[in-house]
Amino acid sequence: MEYYQKYRSLLLSIAYRMIGTFQDAEDMVHDLFADLQEKDISQMDHVQSYLTKSITNRCINFLNSARNKREMYVGEWLPEPQVTLSEENPAVFIEKEEMVSYAFMVMMSRLNPVERAVFMFRDVFGYQYKEISSIIEKSEASCRKIYSRLKHKLGGEVSVLSKPNKEQELAELFIHSAKTGNFAEFSRRVAEEAILFTDGGGKVRSALRPIYGRSRISAFFTGVVKKGSFSGRFISADINGQNGVLITRNNHPVYALCFAWDPEGHAVKHIYIVSNPDKLKRIII
Repeated sequence: MEYYQKYRSLLLSIAYRMIGTFQDAEDMVHDLFADLQEKDISQMDHVQSYLTKSITNRCINFLNSARNKREMYVGEWLPEPQVTLSEENPAVFIEKEEMVSYAFMVMMSRLNPVERAVFMFRDVFGYQYKEISSIIEKSEASCRKIYSRLKHKLGGEVSVLSKPNKEQELAELFIHSAKTGNFAEFSRRVAEEAILFTDGGGKVRSALRPIYGRSRISAFFTGVVKKGSFSGRFISADINGQNGVLITRNNHPVYALCFAWDPEGHAVKHIYIVSNPDKLKRIII
């Protein structure tokens, strides 16, 4: 129990970033400590290193076994968002200062399991290559090469940094646009080559493929509003540490929406909408 309380937050942070869903992350951590009941880890010199390596390897194995399931997923698969409406929300288990942007989570989900581990430990936790090498059991040179390749590949895609003032303004503008049905001003904040990703998981209606381009995204939103799909209460919410929009009906979340900026931070490059009820059920209104 002592080690569970001490390291739970860290291990959940690792598992959530690796897997992208809270329930699976919690199950992974629970199973790890259940297996440890038969071991006396108090005699180990580096308990945190042991637990970190153990949870990471479990996540890698989980992702490898879940690959076929995710390939059969209906539509686009997006990570489960961490939505916070107040500082007292008990559903939050990742500390504010440990959060990474939702765009970062999406980028992670596009990588293979080993790449995720290298990118996460280097970019989020600031681990040295020697530490990463011992976790994933690859040479330091290999870890360095993986990270360098990923930085080159992902560096020009989107910014994973938060821009609080711009995000708040954009969230408020989206809410106004959704209420009036006029997305002209909102569209001017969206890059010409922007992409909209939606995840309904086959359980609610959503676009099965990404929508490319400012004009098509604007047409999509206009059509959604006309059909009444955005009806409900609009809330400006914290989504993975950034300002986004939550739409609720009868005190139940139905959409979580957030944005990612272009690398220069001038325009919105990606828009993410999660409506799969399984990925919204932990949100407390």
